[in-house]
Amino acid sequence: MATSFDELRYVLAQRQTAAASATTASPTHSGHDTSVKPHTFLLVTSTLVVACSSDPQTSTPITAASGSAGQAMMMGSSGTAVGGSASGAGSSSGGSAAAGASATAGSAMGGAAGGSAGSAGTFPDMGMAGVAGSSGTAAGGSSATMGTQADPGTDGDGTFPEPPPYDLPPEALGPINNAPAGTVTGPFLHTQTGTYMGWSMWKFTYYVYVPSQYKAGHSAALMIFNDGYLYAGIPKLTDSRFNAPQVFDNLIAEGSMPVTIAVFIFPGTNDGHQVGGGDGGRATQYDTPNDQYGKFLREEFLPTEILNKYDIVSDPDGWAMGGHSSGGIASIIAGWYHSDRWHKMLTASPSFPNAGGKFPNEFTTAPAKPLRIYHLAGTHDLGGFKDANDKAAMILQGLMYHERYRPGEDMHYPPKAAMADFPNALRWLWRGYKAAP
Repeated sequence: MATSFDELRYVLAQRQTAAASATTASPTHSGHDTSVKPHTFLLVTSTLVVACSSDPQTSTPITAASGSAGQAMMMGSSGTAVGGSASGAGSSSGGSAAAGASATAGSAMGGAAGGSAGSAGTFPDMGMAGVAGSSGTAAGGSSATMGTQADPGTDGDGTFPEPPPYDLPPEALGPINNAPAGTVTGPFLHTQTGTYMGWSMWKFTYYVYVPSQYKAGHSAALMIFNDGYLYAGIPKLTDSRFNAPQVFDNLIAEGSMPVTIAVFIFPGTNDGHQVGGGDGGRATQYDTPNDQYGKFLREEFLPTEILNKYDIVSDPDGWAMGGHSSGGIASIIAGWYHSDRWHKMLTASPSFPNAGGKFPNEFTTAPAKPLRIYHLAGTHDLGGFKDANDKAAMILQGLMYHERYRPGEDMHYPPKAAMADFPNALRWLWRGYKAAP
């Protein structure tokens, strides 16, 4: 039987009460799942965004509560700042229960490379502040392969309706203030080598965007776009006009997002040809609620095609993933099962109804993960899509996620509302993040 909104609210309230008790009892306990640590796998960044809507029974927007000092990510006890290394280099100044989490200065998140004094430790994903760490040593300073995520705050978190008109934004139409142009190369073809549950042996077409500011030896952030033809800015591939390369050019130049390499990957097919909705293989890759697609990306595709060619940050705050419809839910599913690798998701009309009923209820089954999610849906979307996104927004906001939802009046395709909000969605997604120097 489907879980009602009232039942979900009850579950969330129970979790909040239990978590508050845990905070009082154990103020120094880490709010992060200590088994989930930044993977030192290679230098790549990826972001996922998902859109949620307001309560369908009322016109009142649903807003996300901000994480207060000392709260755990899952409404629990104080946590340790991400990036605090065991080697220490910089003393670990423990935050009190009232002040928040501890921060290890000199770590990738808590201090500067070379051992300068660490700034106040903050939870980049949950808005919780800790005390300032003492100066770190070079050994404990930020790695050349890691970016830094400052506390993004809660500005823009929550539900914000997006009424029409849905015009293409200026950032997608051409360079602003002489923003230098990056390069898009491709198409390239990756032939699957691994075996994944339920998969055939497929070939994946992809394109790569490299911003003009990228320099070898300086690690860039990474963003993967599923159904990459929608985003690559190549008119012959689609009538979608996200024009991600042009938008990236402008936002990187204005400093609203880090130097970021983008990968536009198509769903796998027997010969790499382009497919869209209704393709069974695409549904298997994108809609199946398991870890297989994320595993394919991180263990096979990226090491073979991207990580051995470009310098990519190693921290998960610098890895993002995005997509529309099934490509959107694929981003969320990959982030959920691989939250040690991807922290950012940017989605449009993510197909929660296609995921076998597992999401969004799955969000309530585990402590909140350090994910930053953007999503949207419209009143003329496919059947059940807006209701499911409304529900996802309620759950994620109740669990204190950094989540932004833009319910509107658009249809499913072409995704005009998503294209109109794309630059601002990226600004919200990447706020506070800097790639490695």
